[in-house]
Amino acid sequence: QYFALFPFSLLLYFVYNYVGYVGIALFFLPLLVARYSFKLFVDTKRMHLELLRALTAAVDAKDPYTRGHSARVAQLALRIADRLNLSGKEKEVIEYAAILHDVGKIGITDAILSKPGRLSPEEYRVIQEHPLIGYRIVKDVDFLRRVAEIILTHHERCNGHGYPEGRKMEEIPLEARIVAVADVFDALTSERPYRRAYTVDEALEIMENEEEGHFDPKILAVLKDLVSSGAWHRDSP
Repeated sequence: QYFALFPFSLLLYFVYNYVGYVGIALFFLPLLVARYSFKLFVDTKRMHLELLRALTAAVDAKDPYTRGHSARVAQLALRIADRLNLSGKEKEVIEYAAILHDVGKIGITDAILSKPGRLSPEEYRVIQEHPLIGYRIVKDVDFLRRVAEIILTHHERCNGHGYPEGRKMEEIPLEARIVAVADVFDALTSERPYRRAYTVDEALEIMENEEEGHFDPKILAVLKDLVSSGAWHRDSP
């Protein structure tokens, strides 16, 4: 332990011999400033995230049937990202985006969010606005700009039949395609006022039978592998 400090002690010795106490002070000052700046950045980042998590919790609280949904989507999306060997930065974006993907529902009325039956076409058009609302909430937070793009596009579909912009495969960020698969899978395996929760096998079959090109086939294959291998189940930590 003490031996590990020897190079640093030697460096201080030479600095002191050549420039004295003033040199040591000047030597440490940039380090202290850098440390303070980094701490300020981390604290600010944490504050923004806690605020946005609180907004997500508020959305969950409006509808008991979706409580915990965002956290489960984040867990599953990260497992998929691990299997795809994505970078640490990409996984961080996916985690934040998955946690915050439905934050735009804060702008949707309770009457629609908590409706105990299927939505009318007009109500469905209103609910389709939540990705854009979420994007607007998050986009001005510097370190969440990429996350905002994922929130905007997590309901896009690879065949262009999603919303809000009708983007196709490569126009949709990979992270959004991952969150989309995790989002739909968790929704299908969760109870809703108008239907029971589907089993894992039923949910996978429904997703496979969606119109061609609905989901990224590579990501859907990873989800199937996670489930079939036992690496993921509904109550995974």
